[in-house]
Amino acid sequence: MYQEYGTTEIQEVLPEGMLFVRINCILTTMVRAPVVAACFLLLTLSSFVQYAVGSPKILDFTIYADGTTHVFYQTDVDPQSPDFIFNVYGNSIENLVVQDENGTLLSSKINANTVTVATLGSSMIKVDYDTPDLISKNGKTWSFHVNSPTDYSILLPKNTVIVGMSASPLNMQIVDDQSLISLPSGSSDIDYIFGVLGTSQTATLAIQKAQDFINTLNSTGVKTPMALAKLEEARSDFNQGKYSDAESLANSAKNLALQEQTAISKPSTNSSDDHIPVSPLDNLSIYFLIVGIVVAGIAGIIIMKKTRSNKIITSNEISNNNYIPPEKEMIYKLKPELRQDDKEIIAFISEKGGQVYESELRKKFLMPRTTMWRAVKRLEREDIVEIEKVDQQNLIKLRKMEDQK
Repeated sequence: MYQEYGTTEIQEVLPEGMLFVRINCILTTMVRAPVVAACFLLLTLSSFVQYAVGSPKILDFTIYADGTTHVFYQTDVDPQSPDFIFNVYGNSIENLVVQDENGTLLSSKINANTVTVATLGSSMIKVDYDTPDLISKNGKTWSFHVNSPTDYSILLPKNTVIVGMSASPLNMQIVDDQSLISLPSGSSDIDYIFGVLGTSQTATLAIQKAQDFINTLNSTGVKTPMALAKLEEARSDFNQGKYSDAESLANSAKNLALQEQTAISKPSTNSSDDHIPVSPLDNLSIYFLIVGIVVAGIAGIIIMKKTRSNKIITSNEISNNNYIPPEKEMIYKLKPELRQDDKEIIAFISEKGGQVYESELRKKFLMPRTTMWRAVKRLEREDIVEIEKVDQQNLIKLRKMEDQK
């Protein structure tokens, strides 16, 4: 008798409540988990990179006598991103100019309080524009208000006296009879007035305000020897009837006191133990930027090829076809009655190849927008310059030689 053996499948009955998981499901999940985690990490890094490169590196405000403020904004941008959006200061934006690191004009669009810039593979952008919304006036007192996420500087008009400041400045100096103030990030208000020199009343008021300000600083332990010496000079001139000089010296004394306060508030840099800590965010931003560029390398190359194929017209390329700017000496000869300030404007345009934007003229001569526009229109009436509209900007060009004859 032969015994037959057979195989039967043994089905194991799991206790109630237990879950059977195949080993291949576990392995698949283990393989996919790092991929999913990497995706989440890249999303986080991309948002961080945009924040790191989007914060402004330079922010300058230049205040004109008519209450208009010129804003200069410079920041790094992601070269792989086709667009960059940033917030503007003020609701009314005029004379907007956006350039890359090479001075190439970039296309931009204003939408409420933001501006969208077509970066075209740029790694940095520079923005210039004017706004009347940062200055208010109450009687004779002008007030500047801004809330900035980064440190910034303010250049006040000539013949102004600071009568109030809500934040302690990082630095303050006088440049060409104008107060240049560096302030920390955050909200700040600066009140100033235009000085009227030459009377006993204004000189007395300036001396009293300078004395009150110095007394306030001295009461907090701040020593102001230079300011006190300048104030004594102001009193001496006042007693001699030199009211204009006395008021000017009193205003200088107040500015010196402010500088001495700033010098005291700065930490000492002579100690070998003092050092500026390096923020880990700076190193992380560089690392994350490299990671983002590597991950998006292929897409970035495609975008750059597409966008670079569109030729960008620079300010030097505009209207350069068959254009030979006239010599400034020839203009002076043909127009001997020109004013000295008009000659200086013509000389600057000539140095720039015969054409400049109106915003460049205002930045060079620190004139209010209305004053510069009147000067340009005066030269246009004399047939010396012509005005063209280029990318929402006024391009000022010296007329050709044949137009001068």
